[in-house]
Amino acid sequence: NIAPKAVAGTGEIETMTVNHQPWAKGLEVPYVIARVRLDDVPGVYLTTNIVGSPVEDVHFDDKVRVVFEEQDGIFYPLFEKVA
Repeated sequence: NIAPKAVAGTGEIETMTVNHQPWAKGLEVPYVIARVRLDDVPGVYLTTNIVGSPVEDVHFDDKVRVVFEEQDGIFYPLFEKVA
């Protein structure tokens, strides 16, 4: 019984790491990889990048919201801190 459902696109950073390795050409380091706990879907987490903030300003339990980045026709869900 699985079906698509629209969600708010907000959540909190459950855990995170700061990556200093440029794994892909042109990738700027350092950057934050985080596991985001979605607000309106209990038990659903999304592993993603946190963008738009210096890495030193990103912390556990920060409130975040989804933003989409298009690369070659694919839209990737990233998250940014909510002020």
